[in-house]
Amino acid sequence: MAAEIKRKDVIIIGDIEMGGGTFTDDFISDKALSELILSLLKRSHPVDLVLNGDTFDFLKCPSRIHPETFFPRHITKEVSLAKLKLIYTAHLPVFKAFTTFLSKRKNHIYFILGNHDHDLLQEEVQEEIKRLLGNHTQVHFPGLFYEESGVYVEHGHQYDFLFQINFEKLFLKHKGESILNFPFVSFGLISAFMRMKEQYPFLERISPRPSLLTHHRVVARKVNFKTIGYFLKSMVFYPFRFYSDPTYSFPTNLLRELYHRIRTIHFDVDNITTIFMKQNRIHNEIVILGHLHEKRIAKSRKRIIIHPGSWRDEYDFQPKTRELIPRSKRYVDISIINDKSEYKIVDYPVRRSIFHFDEVIKDEKKHILLAAKEEGYKRLVVG
Repeated sequence: MAAEIKRKDVIIIGDIEMGGGTFTDDFISDKALSELILSLLKRSHPVDLVLNGDTFDFLKCPSRIHPETFFPRHITKEVSLAKLKLIYTAHLPVFKAFTTFLSKRKNHIYFILGNHDHDLLQEEVQEEIKRLLGNHTQVHFPGLFYEESGVYVEHGHQYDFLFQINFEKLFLKHKGESILNFPFVSFGLISAFMRMKEQYPFLERISPRPSLLTHHRVVARKVNFKTIGYFLKSMVFYPFRFYSDPTYSFPTNLLRELYHRIRTIHFDVDNITTIFMKQNRIHNEIVILGHLHEKRIAKSRKRIIIHPGSWRDEYDFQPKTRELIPRSKRYVDISIINDKSEYKIVDYPVRRSIFHFDEVIKDEKKHILLAAKEEGYKRLVVG
């Protein structure tokens, strides 16, 4: 009698970064992502949909939009739930696609923790996501990684010095309330840079950052001024002015790293692959990491490490032509048959126009609206 063939597919999508539908929300591919998720229903065998960190951009999502956007520093469960409500409203087609995908009982969704969706550590947020998706048994929050039959999936921010989560102290106490304990840089982004993001909403979508800042001196000066100012205040002013507020405690081990980044105008994410290989002693054959918003592949005799890239609206800057080339969307499709795994990296086509850098910096919001229109995204809040 022939042995039963057991098959499961694992689909990995990372760095979606669904936000609140404001100009700080860099995800506009609801139509494409929903179509991809729904296409998985055609598969007859079980499918694990692994969302590899930064599925939600809680970090840059306001807790309210009216009468104006508000980005609180102290993230209680109530604040996280308010942000989730905005994200749900802004990206309803994706949530509906998740729900339909789960209508097959053999299908499961795994939300891996990233540095932009730190709020997933709140149990109330996990329960609300399950409620919104109408499913409490097929929705999972495994923490930092997913592992199955030689496949290992992790977002990777724990290998980036500036974005590491302190798992020994996930929450802080402030005025009798439990609040999330963000990395120092995340607190800085919320407090010092969100208004700049609203003023220059398109620029963060452009890579590489050093080349971008070289060609946009005004923003480069503002970024450096803001960074140095916040850094100095965090050392010599905030700890005394807000002595009872634990979010203003300054981690002294950041001094050398921040100095190096300011001096070298290095505001991109570090290459975490090398650090991962040094620190992690896992023996999985296929490793999928996120955090880096570009496609990278590192092969050895026994292992392949894949960064498939981001699903945000992102562009590659061409210095010679000053064109902004839209980046492709990708996912990793892994078939596991009797504990043996095979992978493929799949490009998901999204038709987009090439923008010109000089036109974009004249009116960034106009071009964000143009990009959203091209992708059929209609829930952008422009007030």
